Parts: sequence; structure tokens; C-alpha cells
Amino acid sequence: MENYKKIKTSDGSYTYYSALFDENCHSTSGAKNETYTHYVLGCKLDRKVVQKKPINILEVGFGTGLGFITTLEYLGKYPFNFLSVEIDEKMIQIAQKEFSQLLKLEKICAYIYKAKIQNASLTILLGDATKTLNKYFKENKYKPNTIYQDAFSPKRNPYLWTTSWFKLLKENATDDCIMSTYSSSSSIRKSMLAAGWTLQEGIKFGSKRSSTRSDLCLATEDTILEKLKRSGAPELTIKIAKDYKL
Repeated sequence: MENYKKIKTSDGSYTYYSALFDENCHSTSGAKNETYTHYVLGCKLDRKVVQKKPINILEVGFGTGLGFITTLEYLGKYPFNFLSVEIDEKMIQIAQKEFSQLLKLEKICAYIYKAKIQNASLTILLGDATKTLNKYFKENKYKPNTIYQDAFSPKRNPYLWTTSWFKLLKENATDDCIMSTYSSSSSIRKSMLAAGWTLQEGIKFGSKRSSTRSDLCLATEDTILEKLKRSGAPELTIKIAKDYKL
């Protein structure tokens, strides 16, 4: 499709290059392995299954649909709810071409796609996530206990990494929520901390030295606090989102 280029990654799975954000949707070290490492493992889905807890996931950035598909494969028959956001409707069409399960998606209103796939309930909010997610939270009783913070990088899409963004997530998440992201930027960590999230070192993947996890049942690690005190990087406080031309 125009503005997107399919790329094979090192583990044999595929990602797409987005001209809109001038960035790949996943690491070329392995799209599927990165998704499994940072989100399935990073958010400790195995613990929720063992404890027989409901799983309500929020994914920041639907992209190629790999986050949902990887979760579906991992959880098998275990039921879960999956809420995601996507700015470009073309990306949903690409995801449907990549994964036949997603052909069940139906557009039920101007900004919402829905599907029931196996034991999973999938909802995608189309448009500017800073607006659609806030609207959805106000109109629905959905409280995520698992968050895949997988937006395009802060350099390319800073609006989904600001302190106000993380406050929106924190205000609507459960008290035992786990959020995981591939980023270990000091600015991002400061924004998360200012919004009320705790900080732990996440799992390393590919060329990145580390990632970030926020398990609200755990305190912030002292080593991270020490690094942030030494860092001159500011938290992200951009308030007005760019109007992307799709």
C-alpha cells in the first residue's frame, strides 16, 4: 500500500515501514520476537493466567496487528479483552491482509472496529488516540490491567509519550496494572514517574540496551531513580497533537 513498505525481519516475521512516521512498526531484529519479549513476557501474562485473573489489555498502536495475534497465540483458549488504537485506517487493512483472523473486524461506528475472535474480544479505536481513548474511557467501563506501550518512537510521535498521556493511562488503569514498553529513554521514564507509574528495568531485546516495565505492585527501582537524578533530560510535556496528513 502507498506509504507503507513490507520488510522481513531477522526472525522471519514481517514489519512495515511507515512513511507517515518515517519509522518501522517493529524492530528489524525480529518483529514477532520483539512483541513476545516486550509485551507477552514484559506484562507477565503467564502470572495472570496462573492466578486466573481477567486480562484486559490496552495496546498503544495496533500497527500490523502482531500484538493482538501474538497474544492470541500465547493465551490460546484463555479469554481476554484487547483494546487498541490506530491513527491510520490503511494500517487496519494491511493487518487484515497479514492475518486472516482479522477479517472478522467490523466497523461499528465512525471510529470503532470490533471483532470476537476465538475467546478474545478485540476493539480498535480509529483516529488520534489522545482524543479517541479519552472518549472511550469516559463512555465505557474498561479498566486495563495490562498495557502494551508500543507507539512509534518519542522522536517520531512524542504525543503518545507525554506526562499527560501517561496520566490518562494511569487514571484509567487498575491498581495492579503492568505496563511495558521498548523505550528506556530518561525523558520517557520521567514522564511515566510524574504520571504516577513505578519503574522497573524491562527485558533487553535486539540492539537496545534495556526497556522499561511498570508493575504497579512493585516500587520504583533505586538504580533507575539514581540514573534519572543524574540525567538532565526533561519529561515530555507537549500538549497539542500534530494533525497528521494521512
